[in-house]
Amino acid sequence: MNTKRINWSKSILLLLTISIIAFSCKSDDDTVEPDKGQYVVSFQANPIGQNRPVDYLLTLPSIESLTTGEISVEGKGIELKGWNYFHGANNTIFTTQYTASGVTTAYQLNEAGKLTEVNNFSTPSAPMNFINTDDKKMIAVELLGSLDDPSKGIPNRDFNIINTDNGMLEKKVNHAIDSNDGKNEGPAYIPWVTGMVQNGGKLFVSYHKLPAAGTYNPIQVEEKAHVAIFKYPSFEFEKLIEDDRTSPIGTNGHVNGIEKTENGDIYSYSSSATTCALAGATKPSGILKIKNGATTFDPDYFFDVENATNGGKIFWMDYVGNNKALARIILDDTIGPWGVYNEQGPFFKLVVIDLVQKTVTDVQGLSPHANRYTAPLFVENGIAYLSSRVGGMPIGPPVNGDIKDGTSHIYIVNPETATATKGAKINGLSIKGIFKISN
Repeated sequence: MNTKRINWSKSILLLLTISIIAFSCKSDDDTVEPDKGQYVVSFQANPIGQNRPVDYLLTLPSIESLTTGEISVEGKGIELKGWNYFHGANNTIFTTQYTASGVTTAYQLNEAGKLTEVNNFSTPSAPMNFINTDDKKMIAVELLGSLDDPSKGIPNRDFNIINTDNGMLEKKVNHAIDSNDGKNEGPAYIPWVTGMVQNGGKLFVSYHKLPAAGTYNPIQVEEKAHVAIFKYPSFEFEKLIEDDRTSPIGTNGHVNGIEKTENGDIYSYSSSATTCALAGATKPSGILKIKNGATTFDPDYFFDVENATNGGKIFWMDYVGNNKALARIILDDTIGPWGVYNEQGPFFKLVVIDLVQKTVTDVQGLSPHANRYTAPLFVENGIAYLSSRVGGMPIGPPVNGDIKDGTSHIYIVNPETATATKGAKINGLSIKGIFKISN
């Protein structure tokens, strides 16, 4: 018997077996490896002199880049023109220039994982309020600042319907939100959208009634909370609802005046703060509710946040899950209109609001801080990540004062324990939004 040939054959068989097993294991690993996605931040650089700060889009290697080290755009990132709004939808990030004629640009990851512009479109005025719908669309609403001829009544709003798969503008719906005839008994005003929620076949739109001259104080028109309800996707107008237990819903510059919880209930917040350009408000800052399936405010629910333990006047609120929201509470409402819109100052404390239990809990680990604008909050595995700037009052006029002594960080917030941990340092003014997308 030729033992060498037998041993050689056994060796070949063993090698083949090992190769098959190794290949099978590798194939199994490849198929079960989840898509971890790519983290992207909208970065606001430090202003130079009296110029407005410049925005960037920057991809990060991992979630750890938000929790440790330093975030900088020096020598990297996509530089944008001017000041921008940001919104993420269906693996697409949208930027909108805050100019008289807004340009909205869509970015996605290409096959190599690089963030790339895929589309852009222009609108007569800048879209400033956004919502993601169940049919993978994004609705972006254009807002006007004044009326040339108040006698013509209330202007319509332009709802831009955008395909989030390719970032293309599909259609525009020009629709009235409210209706007055411009006469003394029904003076014209500007409907200023502060939030939108889709719940099934209905679209709920919260708005301010701004004076026709564009002075941005809805209290001068009417001190009530207002929501318009449309059928969706037809945009057929259904009804208007209002509530006089609190002031107009939402604050200027934010998109989340109303939000929906997991069970379909809708909650809205009202600020009533002079420093948020609501001078003259007499109703408390608070939260209203629209029950799932209803088209009226719940008469049995009102949370008076202003007079609650640990409460105060709300500047911004965003839902984080499990019937809880994070909110910035204004610490001093005597610093004048738009005062808290400065980029730096000890303006806010961060709290957790339990919408069902009606409680306010101070978040430990974050000092009084500033944060003028926040895109919809980034939450992963129940943990929220947000930018905050800590520093003294600026020297000079609001917004463009000297703010060199402040520092900005990402804070990692656990809503269940109401604790915040200081994360990565921001080598700039702020992170305006955090997104996670895949290609």
